[in-house]
Amino acid sequence: MIATLPFEEKTKTLFFYSVVFLLASIFFIPEKNLHLKLFILFVCIAFPLIAFKGLCKWSALLGSRIAIASFLFLGYSLLSLLWSEPESSRDILNPIKDIFYLVSFWVIFLFTFNGEDRRLQCLVKWLIIAGSTTAACYAAYHYLYLDYPLTRRFTIPGPLVDKVRTGFCLGAGALLCLGSLLYEPGIRERKSTILLLLVALTVFLVTLVLTHTRLAIAGTLFFGFVMVAHSPIKNRSKLLLIGLGLMLLIAACIFLAPLIDAYIEKGQSSRFHLWSGYLKEFHHYWFGHGHGTTIYITEGGLAGWSAYHSVYLGALLSGGIVGLTLLLLMILTVLLTGWKLRANPYVIVATILFAFACTMGLVNLDSVISRPRGYWLIFWLPLIVLSRYELKSLPSKAFV
Repeated sequence: MIATLPFEEKTKTLFFYSVVFLLASIFFIPEKNLHLKLFILFVCIAFPLIAFKGLCKWSALLGSRIAIASFLFLGYSLLSLLWSEPESSRDILNPIKDIFYLVSFWVIFLFTFNGEDRRLQCLVKWLIIAGSTTAACYAAYHYLYLDYPLTRRFTIPGPLVDKVRTGFCLGAGALLCLGSLLYEPGIRERKSTILLLLVALTVFLVTLVLTHTRLAIAGTLFFGFVMVAHSPIKNRSKLLLIGLGLMLLIAACIFLAPLIDAYIEKGQSSRFHLWSGYLKEFHHYWFGHGHGTTIYITEGGLAGWSAYHSVYLGALLSGGIVGLTLLLLMILTVLLTGWKLRANPYVIVATILFAFACTMGLVNLDSVISRPRGYWLIFWLPLIVLSRYELKSLPSKAFV
């Protein structure tokens, strides 16, 4: 069947299956370097094919405020390499490669998902299936077969990297399930789909609690209630869903009581003294120390520490006030565009997921510029999806 299609459609179809596999496999490929190699291989084949075959209109990107704001931030991050103080050549090359992978994937995604929404629906379906199935299998293996105590933090090995990023992605998976239940057209007529989404939602929520990632749990609950509040369903149903959510939360607190002590034990791990230590090392206020520079705390009990635990602090240290401003401008542009196009249910879900990712970056991670792994998935994918709908709302700026 594919052989009978025009070259452009055949290319889109092949790229579609490749993108679905690469994004879904972030959950189930157990080796992060293997996933990265597959991602690089795909990008290095697909991007030149699109570029040299003239399959897209590059000027269309100039019609997207999201693209312009993002490229300003990414471009400035590249420029800051000129005054950075890297410890090795890898500190210079890695940001360049990461930005190239991101922009290339962005172009590939816009080309592949330019048509109907059914392809985006299919991508969402496979992300939910891959995420919930992998989480359920690892949870059963850890807590039933290996008999781990509930106080041991749950993680999914591979591209999700660690417990924190696992928690972020599980929270995003739960929001994706809830968004599908509330906003997907015609969902009420598909009872079997509703049942599967509820099962997946339960898996995501239970395994999320097992990660002990407090911000992800709180963020999932908050943005879940935001989704319900803004959904098109009737007020009575909204109250029922909110009440059900509160009952599930209370039940979780009762049945997962062993976790409470673990939360209290780690509850005082305030990052304020960590951040104040970094700010003492911050001397280049306007333009920062340059992307690729590793800043270490030199005083106190945290001497030698080099993890910022905030993407916003990381942007300030690397790019100075200018870099942080450009990051905030990019985020604000995405959120305002989502608000402007909020009549589209897919835009609402993508905007809430992006806001969730921005919140997760408050007290975790070091930068939004990274390899295609856990946080990359929940931050950049909603942004790219929103840029697609922004371009779609401007017929004169068609990308393909």
